[in-house]
This record gives sequence, C-alpha cells and structure tokens, in this order.
Amino acid sequence: MDHTIVAFGDGNTRFYLGDEGCCGPLELAWPAQMADILCALGVKAEVRNEGYPGEPAAFARAEFERVARGADLCVVGFGLDDIRRLERTMSFYLSEMEDVIRQAEELDLALIVLGIPWFDGDFGGALVQTRLPKWNGALQELCERYHVPFVDLYTPFGTNVERWYCEKRTPRRHLSAAGQRRVAEMVLPLALQALK
Repeated sequence: MDHTIVAFGDGNTRFYLGDEGCCGPLELAWPAQMADILCALGVKAEVRNEGYPGEPAAFARAEFERVARGADLCVVGFGLDDIRRLERTMSFYLSEMEDVIRQAEELDLALIVLGIPWFDGDFGGALVQTRLPKWNGALQELCERYHVPFVDLYTPFGTNVERWYCEKRTPRRHLSAAGQRRVAEMVLPLALQALK
C-alpha cells in the first residue's frame, strides 16, 4: 500500500543553510532521508517536503488544510521564527498549534508534532534561549492533551552542536545533514505506527 506523508515546517524541515542564506539539497533534508529509510524497510511512501524557511506557526495554521489534504500523515514543525521574537507570546503560539491539531482532527489525519530545536544563545539573545524549555514543555503538554505524538528536538541537539548544526559563521539554528538524519530516525517509529 502506498502512503503519503507531508512534512510541513520551517527552515529545519526544508534544510536551510544559515551561513549561505539559502536552501540546501532536498535529498539531505529529513523528509527525503526518512523516505530512503522507509524504502529500505519495504514501505512504499512518498514523503513530501513542505518546508518554508522563515515562516511562523500562524502560517502553519493558515495553510495546513491546503498543504495536508490527501495525506495519510502530517509531521508539523514550527516555532523557531515565533520564539525568537519577543513580541510573540507562548500562549499565542500554542493557540496556533492547537488550531493545527484541531484541523488535523477534522481531516481525520494522523499528526506528529516536532518540538523547537535547540539554538545558539546568539540567535535572538539569551532571554530568547531561556524560553526554549518552557515553550517545548508547553507544546508537549498540548500534544499529550490531544493524544498527538511529540518529538523532542530540544534535548538531543543541545550537545555536540558542531555535528548537529550547519552554521559555522552565524549563530547555530539550522540542523546539518547529520541533524536532519537524526530527525528522520526519531520520527520514523512514530510514522510507522501512524501508518499501520
């Protein structure tokens, strides 16, 4: 049976290269890497990359139905461009993500939510970085309330940052090809469960 998975997120879904200010090769982004793993396991699945660098959760809410319609599973990852802007509150971010979850329910669509990855303190400042565990914890609680699988991308990527992040000259905030592979591996078991 063929499956369609939509990966809907920001620059960390699209494999954005922060130092270069452009997108990297699609085949190195986690959706393509997960598609390769699924193929090796004998699972026929298209994993469509709907990554939009620089877009916040409001974009996810507004575009979710268009992007996800017809899919069997959607993996959503937004927040990097919300959390770094002090005028955007956690409650507003959570309300937008909750609306995405409700839209998935209305479409009878399986959903997986990605947390906000660790980023360098120079990206947005130290105050912004202190928001990361709070926002991720609140997002995880929201997902638990709706029985939606949540993938923690904050804890595993805060160490060995030279490996997990692609930036060398600018603050680390976008996952490297190795980091993208790790996301694929973390999402994989949840995706297989959702597609059963």
